[in-house]
Amino acid sequence: MVHLVLIMMLTVGVSTRACPIMCTCRNYPLDNSQKTSTYFTSVSCSSYTENITDILDNTTRDFEISNLHQQELADTLNNLIENKLDLPYLSNLIITKSEIENLNVSVESLERILSLTLIDNRLESLPEVFLNLQNLQTLDLSHNEIKVIELEPFRTLRTLDVLNLSANSLTKIDSGSFSGLNVLKCLDLSRNNLTKLDDQVLLPLSSLQYLNLSNNRLEALNEVCFSSLIMLQQLDVSWNRLARVAPGSLQLPSLARLLLAGNPQLGRSREAAVLVGTGRRLQTVDASRTGLKQVPAALTHSIRTLRLAGNSIQTINCGDLDSYPLLQLLDFTSNDLEVIEEDAMGRLDSLSVLYLTDNNIHEIPKSLPEKLKVLHLEHNNIQRVSSKDLLGLTGLEVLLLSDNKIRTVDEAAFSQLVSLVTLDLSRNPVTILQPGCLVGPSALQVLRLSSIGIISPAEEVSFPLSAPEHLITLDLCDSSGLARQFLADTATLAASRELQELDLSHTDLEFIRSDLLHYLPQLRVLHIKDNNLNCSHLEWLASWMRRQDEPEYRDIMCASPADLWGTPLVDLQDGELSPIETINQQENNIDREIINLQRENNTNLYQISTGQYTTESTNYISLAQEEIKNVTNITGLIDVTNYTKYFNKGETDFSKSNNPEITNEIEKVNIKKK
Repeated sequence: MVHLVLIMMLTVGVSTRACPIMCTCRNYPLDNSQKTSTYFTSVSCSSYTENITDILDNTTRDFEISNLHQQELADTLNNLIENKLDLPYLSNLIITKSEIENLNVSVESLERILSLTLIDNRLESLPEVFLNLQNLQTLDLSHNEIKVIELEPFRTLRTLDVLNLSANSLTKIDSGSFSGLNVLKCLDLSRNNLTKLDDQVLLPLSSLQYLNLSNNRLEALNEVCFSSLIMLQQLDVSWNRLARVAPGSLQLPSLARLLLAGNPQLGRSREAAVLVGTGRRLQTVDASRTGLKQVPAALTHSIRTLRLAGNSIQTINCGDLDSYPLLQLLDFTSNDLEVIEEDAMGRLDSLSVLYLTDNNIHEIPKSLPEKLKVLHLEHNNIQRVSSKDLLGLTGLEVLLLSDNKIRTVDEAAFSQLVSLVTLDLSRNPVTILQPGCLVGPSALQVLRLSSIGIISPAEEVSFPLSAPEHLITLDLCDSSGLARQFLADTATLAASRELQELDLSHTDLEFIRSDLLHYLPQLRVLHIKDNNLNCSHLEWLASWMRRQDEPEYRDIMCASPADLWGTPLVDLQDGELSPIETINQQENNIDREIINLQRENNTNLYQISTGQYTTESTNYISLAQEEIKNVTNITGLIDVTNYTKYFNKGETDFSKSNNPEITNEIEKVNIKKK
C-alpha cells in the first residue's frame, strides 16, 4: 500500500508544500491531458509574504497578489523569476491594488506567462515593464486610469488574442496604437470617454472578431472606421450618443451580432428606417431604447433575434415585419403599443419567443404564430381571457399574464394549450375562477396565482385546476380564497403528488391540515410566512422543516396558542405539549373514562333497581352525570360507582347533599379543578 501511495504521488506530481500565510489555495481538475499532474492550484494572496514563491505548490497555475507596495512587488516578481523552474504550470499572473507605476523589474524571462491581469492598480499609462512578455495571449488592463495609448505600445505582443482596456479614462486613440496586434480577436474599449474613432485606428486588426465600444461618448459611425474588420462577428456600440450611423459602416461580411441599444437620438436620424445592414450572417440586432417610433426595415433576411424594447412604437401594422421572415425572438417590451393588427405577426413562421411586456395592450393579439412557445404579456391592460384568444397555440409552453386588469377568465380559455408548462395569472383583479377553467394544459408544471382576491368560499367551489398531476410549483401567495380551496379540495391534493414548491404565504392561514405531507410526498419548499398560525399539533411540520433546512423557516412564528406566541415554528419538538394542550387532552381522557364507567355501571344499576326505578330515576342518572361533567371538566377522574348508590336512596341534589361521602367527592373535584 505504501508503495502504491508513493507511485501515485509521483504520478500526479503532488507537492507537500502548505498554502502560504495570508493566501487562499484551491485545487481544480486539469482540462487537458497533462501527464505529470491531474489538477492545478490557484493561489490568491492578499498581502506581502517574503520569498512567497518558495512556498508555492509546484502545481500552481494561477497566482494572484494584491495590496503590495512598489518594493514588495519588485521583490515578489524577482523571487518568482528565480524560482520559475519550480513552477512549471504557472501561466496566469494577476496583480491588483498594487503600486506598478515606475516599477524597475525585468520580466522577459517569465516566458510561461500567457495571461496577465493588472486591474485596479490606478495606472495612468501602459506599464512598459510587462509589455515584453512575448508569449502573452491575454492582457487585462481594465479598471485603471489610463488616459493615453502611445504609438505602437503593443508591437512586441505578436501572440496577443485578448486585450481589455475597459473602465479607464481614454478620450482618444491615435492611429498606430494597435500596430502589431495582427492576431488579436477580442478588443474591449467599453466604459471610457471616447468621442470618436480615427479612421485608421482599427486598420491593423484584421483578425478581430469581437469589438466592444459600449458606454462611451461616440456620436457617429462612418463607413471607413470598420472597413478592415472583415472577420468581425460582434459589434457593440450600445449606450453611446450616436445620432448617425452611415449605412455602409455596418455592412460587414462576417457580422452576426449588432448591438445599438441606448442611443436615443439614433431613431430620429434619416437612417433610422434602415438600421440593419446587408451582412448575410447577421442574426441578432438590438435596437432597444434608440428612440424608434416604428419597426425599422432590414436589408437582410437573416435576422433571428430582434430587440426593440424601450422605444415609442404604438402600432404594429401588417407588413412591418416582412423583412424579418426568419425571426425566432421578437422583443417589444416597454413601448407604447396599443394596436397590433390581426395578421401583423401571423407570417412569422419561425417565431418562438415574443415579448409584449409593459405596454398598453387591451386584448391578447390575434393570429399569433403557431410555433410560438413563450408569450410575455405582463403589465398590460388586458381585461379578459376568452376561449378564442389563444386558438391554435398548441405548442405554447410559457404564458405570462400577470399584472394586467383581467377580471374574467372564460371556461376552457386555456383548453387549446396542450403543451403549456408555465402559467402566471398573478396580481389580476379576478374574483371568480370557475372549477375547470384551467382545463387543457395537462402538462402544467408551474402555476402562479398570487395576489388574486377569490371570494368564493372553499366549501362551495373546488380548486380551478382539476388535473395537477405534473404540477411542480404552485404559487398562491396573498390569495387567501385560493389557498383555502386548495387545502380543502382533497381530490386536487391527492392528484398533486409531484408538487415540490407550495407558496401559501400571506393567506390568513391559521390551521394546516395534518395530512398535507401525506398528499404531497415530493414537497421540498413550503412558504407560509405572514400567517397567523396556530401551532397546536404542528410538531410534525416543525420536524419536516428542520430536515429541509431552508433559511426562511426561521422567520415563521407561532401566533397561537398564547403560550407559544412568538415561538419559531421550526423550534417545536415532537411530543411537546403546551399547558393548555395538556389540560385539553386530560379533559378528553376524563370524558372517555366517564363514558366507559357509565356503560359498565348501567347494567349493575338496573339490576339493583329490579324495576323499582322509573323514567324519572333514569333522568336522575343523566342529571348526575351532567353535574359531574360540569364540576370535573379539567382533570381528575370521578368514580361514578360512588354516586350510583345514592340513586337508591333517592338523593337528587348532589350540590346541596348533606351526605359526607358526596360532599367529600365534590371537594376533591374542586381542588383538582383549581
